[in-house]
Amino acid sequence: MAQPPIGKDAFPVTDEAFRTTVEIDLDGFYTRLRAETIAAVKEGQLAGLTGKELADFVDARLKGLSAAPVIEAGRKSTSEAFNLGRNIEAQEQAESIKEVIRTEILDFNTCPPCRALDHSNSKAVYVLNSPEYFENMPPNKCNGRERCRGFYLFRRAA
Repeated sequence: MAQPPIGKDAFPVTDEAFRTTVEIDLDGFYTRLRAETIAAVKEGQLAGLTGKELADFVDARLKGLSAAPVIEAGRKSTSEAFNLGRNIEAQEQAESIKEVIRTEILDFNTCPPCRALDHSNSKAVYVLNSPEYFENMPPNKCNGRERCRGFYLFRRAA
């Protein structure tokens, strides 16, 4: 696994990753809305609707779509942003960080790999920027990937 950039070099990479993720998500939403619109127009036309009736039918159909994909995209990007933000701040504070542990204390809905990485189970302690640090950084190894709510805790040197 390649080590991600650290320190000031991490900011542009993180910003670029965010923009790329947003573009991918928007492409997916556009594709879904386009397909739903075409399907609604065809269905309305088959039912004999025209003009304002057809427009109202399509409008109602689109307004009735589930918000679940948008909510899911928000959840995924929140977890990713949270952990990337914590990592960037850790890089800024690197000289004062003695050790790092992974925690999964937010709830009981934790996948087995994350539960095993939780400090209370593994007692694993990482050195900031070590290969093990990057290998086990949330959401790495998580069955839920972007839905992972695990995070690192940074302990300062005494």
